[in-house]
Amino acid sequence: ALTKDDVAALDYQSAAALIVTGTSLAIEPSRGASFEAIKRARASSCPVILDVDYRPYSWSSCDEAAKICGEAARQADILIGNDEEFAVLAGQDNGLSFARALADEHSSIVVYKRGEKGLIAFVDGETIEMGIYPVKALKPTGAGDAFMGGFVTGLAQGLKPKDSLQRGAASAALVVTRVGCSPANPNEEDLQNFMRFHHINQ
Repeated sequence: ALTKDDVAALDYQSAAALIVTGTSLAIEPSRGASFEAIKRARASSCPVILDVDYRPYSWSSCDEAAKICGEAARQADILIGNDEEFAVLAGQDNGLSFARALADEHSSIVVYKRGEKGLIAFVDGETIEMGIYPVKALKPTGAGDAFMGGFVTGLAQGLKPKDSLQRGAASAALVVTRVGCSPANPNEEDLQNFMRFHHINQ
């Protein structure tokens, strides 16, 4: 299990970003270690990216998840979640309004994923709405992780947030058309070819 000693050994000053997922916040010792990593990253001006990644079976209650993940969300520079996850953060209230409020008050980028309806992203005061790449899905799993991978690698390459979001959408679309999860993730060539010959719906 992840511990505070593990995260203390990391070099935050040379890292491009710290990525934390909600599953690491569900129980100790990884919860405490994750918050320690967030504290150290912020002290080193290392951007914090939080994927809410809410899984009900990992938590003792929805209220606990809202409290703990909400605390982490307020310290994140980039926040990613789907409609259900933002509803949890909002205490089963309006998740989209909560996402917008977090963007206004805390995070520079908040990505609100809506499944087949695409996404809404709040980026430094701008609202971006984006559809999906229509594909024939073989499975429903793996899309969230693939989206994160495509999105953050785009940011790491210096792409604009909108272009990075489109990479995330393409990665998610590719993964659900393939068997498996991790092995189904596209490489850069796969991703570029897919985006060249497919068009995102609006």
